[in-house]
Amino acid sequence: MICSLFLLTGCWNNQELDKTALVHGVGLDKSDEQLKISVEIIKPTSNQEGGQGGGKGSGQHIILEKNADTFLEGARELIRYAKRRLQFGHARAWIISERLAKGNFFQVLDSVSRDQMFRLNSHPFVTQEDPSDILSTPTLYENLTSLELVTALEQTQFIAEYAPLTLREFYKLTEGPIPNAYIPMISIKKAGEQTITSIDGTAVIKNNQMVGKLNTEETMGLNWLLNHVEGGSTTVSLDENEKVSLEITKAKTKTKPILNGRQLNVGIQTKIEGTLSDNMTTKRINEAFLKEIEKKISHHVQNEIHTTLKKLQKELETDITEIGLETHRTYPEQWQTIHSEWNDIFANAKISIDVDANITHEGLINENDPREHRKPYNNPYPFSK
Repeated sequence: MICSLFLLTGCWNNQELDKTALVHGVGLDKSDEQLKISVEIIKPTSNQEGGQGGGKGSGQHIILEKNADTFLEGARELIRYAKRRLQFGHARAWIISERLAKGNFFQVLDSVSRDQMFRLNSHPFVTQEDPSDILSTPTLYENLTSLELVTALEQTQFIAEYAPLTLREFYKLTEGPIPNAYIPMISIKKAGEQTITSIDGTAVIKNNQMVGKLNTEETMGLNWLLNHVEGGSTTVSLDENEKVSLEITKAKTKTKPILNGRQLNVGIQTKIEGTLSDNMTTKRINEAFLKEIEKKISHHVQNEIHTTLKKLQKELETDITEIGLETHRTYPEQWQTIHSEWNDIFANAKISIDVDANITHEGLINENDPREHRKPYNNPYPFSK
C-alpha cells in the first residue's frame, strides 16, 4: 500500500486557469527594427473589461501588443499588460506580416519549434495588413478571430482555392530536400458594411523568406500540382454568356519526372471526376454536350496548372510543387550532385500536362429550369399562370 502511493503523486507543475492568459492567435510584425507582437487572448467571461496598457477588447477576446527584440522577451513583457502568464498551448493561428516574411521571420519562429508549449498543428498565415488588425476584425460566427480563420481551412472539401498547412508541415517542407514552402495569405475586405477577413492567394517561401505570391487562380493550380484538391468547383464558358459548373467529387494528380543529367522532363497527369452542377445554357444535356463540357474543363484546368508553373519557373524560380520531391525519390543518387542547383534545373524543366475530366453524374434533370408549359384549358387553379 505504501509503494502504490508513489503512483498517485498528482500534478507537480500545474497552473491554475485564473492565473493564466490563454492565447489563441499570435500576430508578428516588424516595427522600427524590433518585433511587434500581437496576441489574441480569450476572455474568461463576457462582461469583463478589455485589456489595459496597449490592449483593446472586443467581444469575447482581448488584443494586446508589444514591441520587443525577441519573441520570448515580448511574451514575458506582455505579462505586465495581461497581469497573467501567457499560455500558448492553445494558439491556433500565427499571422505574419508580409514585410516580416520578406526578412528574417524564420529566425523569429525559431522558439516555436524549440519550446514544448507551442502547438505545431497550428496554422501560419501571411498578410499585407497589420496582424493586429486581422486579429481585431469582427467575427461572423466564432468568438475568436483565430478560431474562425482555422475553421475556414477545414472547408477544403468544398473549395480548393487556398492551400492550408500546419506549422509541422511548414517545418517539414523547409527542412526537407528542397527548402521551399508556401503559406496561405489573408486580407481584410468589405462585404457591404461588414468588415471581414478573406483567405486570398499564397505566399511563396524560398531560402527562409518570402520571394513572391500566387493569386487565387494560381493557388488553384498549385493545389492541382500538390494533389491537394479534395472538392470544390470549376466553371467554364461554352459560348458567350453561357457557362457551366462542375462540382468536383474526386481528383488525382500524378507527377513523373525523367532526369537526364541536368535536363529534366516532367509528365503531369490529372484525372477529375465530378457532377454537373450549373447549366446556364439553352442546350439539352446529352452525350455530345457532356463531352464538350469535359473538353472545356480539361483545357481550363490545364491552363490553371500551366499559369502556376509559368509563375514558379520563370518569375520566382522556386519549386514548391511535388516535382522536386518526386525527383528526389526517383533519383536518390543523382540528387546528391544536383540538389544545390535544383531551382535552376526546375526553372528550365520541360513539363507536359495532361488533364482528363469525366462527368460521372449530370444531375436529376436533362433540361433547364424554368421550362415553358402550356396550362390546360380547364385549369382548376385560375390564380396560377
